[in-house]
Amino acid sequence: SFGQGIAVTPVQALNAVNVLANGGQLLQPRIVDRIAASDGSVQQSTTSVVRQVIEPQNAEQLSAMMVSVIENGVATLARVPGYYLAGKTGTAQVPDERGRYSPDRKIISFVGFGPLEDPQFSILIKLDNPAGLSFASGTAAPMFRNIAKKLLQYYQIPPSYDERTK
Repeated sequence: SFGQGIAVTPVQALNAVNVLANGGQLLQPRIVDRIAASDGSVQQSTTSVVRQVIEPQNAEQLSAMMVSVIENGVATLARVPGYYLAGKTGTAQVPDERGRYSPDRKIISFVGFGPLEDPQFSILIKLDNPAGLSFASGTAAPMFRNIAKKLLQYYQIPPSYDERTK
């Protein structure tokens, strides 16, 4: 199938990419990390594995391909120097009321995770019908970079490599 031939929610798309980040394992999605009560008690969410969806080596190969999308492919604007991040662009046409693809409506997206060697976050950028914008590589990919850069700094994640020696 191709992008316009399937429909998934943003959570489903992010969950699918998380399978790659988690070595082929599908984890139960969760939004809340912990709940802190007024009495000082903390209820921590747990991570639970639903099942192994793909073999770990296949997840590793697909993740490497997604790193190449950022390092060498169409999404170089998603790159954060010093870090191996994995990502994928998406541009889908949208059907109009007659069931044909609209010439001026589209969904632009970028989904990714990082850093590759120990994923700590995943991000999905989705733009519905952005005026005058055509491709994810020049729109959603830089948004991913900006958010990833802030997360890497916030969580104090050390670089994957020294940019000067690459």
